[in-house]
Amino acid sequence: MLYIYAKHVEDKEKEKNMRTFSILIFFVLIILSFSFTCHASFSLFVEKGIEELKKENYEEALQYFLEARKLDPHSSIVAYYAGITCKHMEDYECAITHLRDAVTLKPSVIEALPELIDALNVTENLAEAKRFIELAEKERIAQPKVAYLKGLVLMKEKNYKGAILEFEKAKSLDPNLSQACEFQIGIALAREGKLKEAVERFKSTITLDPTTDIATYAKDYERILKERIERERPLRLSFSLNYKYDSNVVTKGEGPIVEQISGHQGSAMNLSFRASYTFPFSFRKPVSLSLSYGLLAEKYFSKRYTRADGTKGNLKEYTNMTNSFTLFSGFSRERWAVSLPIFYNYYSLQGVKSNSFFDELSWWNTARYMEQYGTTPTFRFLLRSNIIGEISCGFSKRHYFKTLLHPRPLVDEELRDADILSTSFGLTTTWKEGRSVIALRYTFGKEHAKGRNWSVDREDRISISLLYPLDGITKLPIKLQVTGDASFQKYKYVHTFFDKKRRDDVYNFTGAIIYELMRNLDIIGQYTYVRDKCNIEIYNYKREIMTLGFEYKF
Repeated sequence: MLYIYAKHVEDKEKEKNMRTFSILIFFVLIILSFSFTCHASFSLFVEKGIEELKKENYEEALQYFLEARKLDPHSSIVAYYAGITCKHMEDYECAITHLRDAVTLKPSVIEALPELIDALNVTENLAEAKRFIELAEKERIAQPKVAYLKGLVLMKEKNYKGAILEFEKAKSLDPNLSQACEFQIGIALAREGKLKEAVERFKSTITLDPTTDIATYAKDYERILKERIERERPLRLSFSLNYKYDSNVVTKGEGPIVEQISGHQGSAMNLSFRASYTFPFSFRKPVSLSLSYGLLAEKYFSKRYTRADGTKGNLKEYTNMTNSFTLFSGFSRERWAVSLPIFYNYYSLQGVKSNSFFDELSWWNTARYMEQYGTTPTFRFLLRSNIIGEISCGFSKRHYFKTLLHPRPLVDEELRDADILSTSFGLTTTWKEGRSVIALRYTFGKEHAKGRNWSVDREDRISISLLYPLDGITKLPIKLQVTGDASFQKYKYVHTFFDKKRRDDVYNFTGAIIYELMRNLDIIGQYTYVRDKCNIEIYNYKREIMTLGFEYKF
């Protein structure tokens, strides 16, 4: 009986074990079946994703790769495909997430490393980009492309010398990168201020293959840099020669005192020369410094005229020369700038003399007439991209020399030496890519003269100027320049001779046509009208001036 019972227990145990084994087999088969199904789905998603990627259907491709990543988050190759797809969609943050996995998961995808570095560079994650660059250099992965990307990162860090070395390295490792490297080297040289060397690199870029997009960009950069080189020339010179007709050389007024004046119309030849030097650092730093010299010499043709006292004179008396010197310093930021010009002007006037001071070595002393010097601190600020505001204040001193040709006035009240104060506010706007300019300005001023008859209590001046190219209308390289201003002067004291306070309302209009005959050579025709409406007759006059000549800039 014991045997039979033992046998029964043994059979029961075997039956239980068999059920357990069957259950295990059942679950294993289910797991294997599920795994097979998942694997089939995973493969299908990857296959579909690659297919859509090739068709450039990036959104659809990304959805397939994301589904595949859910099924197998540890697949580095799927992470790579997802990252590449995000890059094509220009979603660089998404690309970085997947490409970082492609690089760090095992086995890593080598091709993902330069793609990750590129995405990090685009998104300004330079520190992380440099860590992966070090990894790529250590493992010698995609050396030419990594060197090129390292150059781009160094460019953003403003390490232009280092960037150029990396671009040269990339070019030597892979000649196919030569055009892209030459282009980037040109940009780096331009940012270093080596403009001429940069132009040569852009020329080389174009020569390598003129049909590419990079070559098109290089042509644009070359043109821009050539314009900048011209704009940033330290030394600039200009020379002009004009014939001038003046309807009122002596500024003849009205009233019985000036009735006897006749022959006041005249003509002259005037010559001007200007030289300026801008220190090269001014073009690349916020601090600027420049020097300039200007010369204006005006020689009137011989013509007899009658003075107010009935005596005879010659219009050659009005032959004159002006020498101007300016030291200009400034500091500028992106949206504002301050400047401090300091100037000195020296005026020479022929005076009552039969021969011209141009013919005498001592003319600078005998014909000296007046000097004026001062400064005009100015603050400019950007209101909009094409509108500039300006605020300035000025102080200057004017002194008249006492010579045999220009003796001291008979009474102290006629002394014209003065301290001049002014404040101005202006707006300037440009359009047509900066070729058209219009400026509006208001100036308030005072003149504290030694002589009571010449002290100005206040002057209010409104001026407007316009420069407008007419090439779109005339099909010729012609520009129109128009300026006009109205000045209202109230004198401080009662005039000692005329027994009234003097007031001058002066209106001035100038129009000029500038025709560009050839590069740097312009022909200029100009008309000026002056009307001084004064409550004292002898200062009340009209004047018309016409000039025709040329200007050469080099």
